[in-house]
Amino acid sequence: MLFRQLYIVLLVVCGVVLWCVPAMAQGEELGEVEGHVSSAKGRKKKAKKGGAQESRGVVARALGNFDVYNGKVNLKADYYIFLYSASWCLYCRECMPVAVDEYKKIRRSRKVELVLICGDKTEGEAKNYVRAYKGKMPYLMFDALKATNFQGIPGCGMPGFPAVSVADKDGTLIKSVVGAGQVQEVLSNWKDYTVSGKR
Repeated sequence: MLFRQLYIVLLVVCGVVLWCVPAMAQGEELGEVEGHVSSAKGRKKKAKKGGAQESRGVVARALGNFDVYNGKVNLKADYYIFLYSASWCLYCRECMPVAVDEYKKIRRSRKVELVLICGDKTEGEAKNYVRAYKGKMPYLMFDALKATNFQGIPGCGMPGFPAVSVADKDGTLIKSVVGAGQVQEVLSNWKDYTVSGKR
């Protein structure tokens, strides 16, 4: 019995290490990329040249590697909030009204962007989920991020449902929490982790 408990503890510790090591590596600089943005109307490519590309932060450049739905991501933001959510998750559905309400304020700030990382299996399910809450925030598919071993976007934090991570434009992770209550608290107080700098 004791051996079994030690084995379980060892598995948990190994799991935490495997999830944390990629998150720590996310602070590394990414090379320059050309960005593209997809919307519900279809895929549009946007080529960025020279100084405009380099003036964007690491997170903005990384987001250019993903198909983004439901509008465009504010690539000039100083801070990014990544919300992990899915229609199949009861606690995620509890957080969505807060996310939708706060997104209106976040978008007006122009210094912060909220990006939903949707855990639904298909783009259609994700679109219906966001639409059900009248969400205007851009979203990308969880499976696309998972395909990069969660290295594709610096500062996107540790995945969980629901979870939220706050990062600056250079990918420095400021806050990362899992669980409906904590997610709602971070979303409701997003200014404390971003523009007001209280952290």
